[in-house]
Amino acid sequence: MSPEVIRKRIQEALPESQVETSGADCSFTIIVTSASFIGKTPLQCHRMVNDIFKADIASGVLHALSIKTKTPQ
Repeated sequence: MSPEVIRKRIQEALPESQVETSGADCSFTIIVTSASFIGKTPLQCHRMVNDIFKADIASGVLHALSIKTKTPQ
């Protein structure tokens, strides 16, 4: 999976989000900034992003995904 695909899938699920990616192959670090996270706990935000890739992680397409979430400030 490419960083561009990751970015596109997050932005489709969380419109108007900003996504930074680093990594390659099946191991990525992502930072997602979205107004969708306002009023949510860090765990809820993390789950929102993780759920986008749940099937990819289960199938092994993604092996490791490190997620950091932020709200716009």
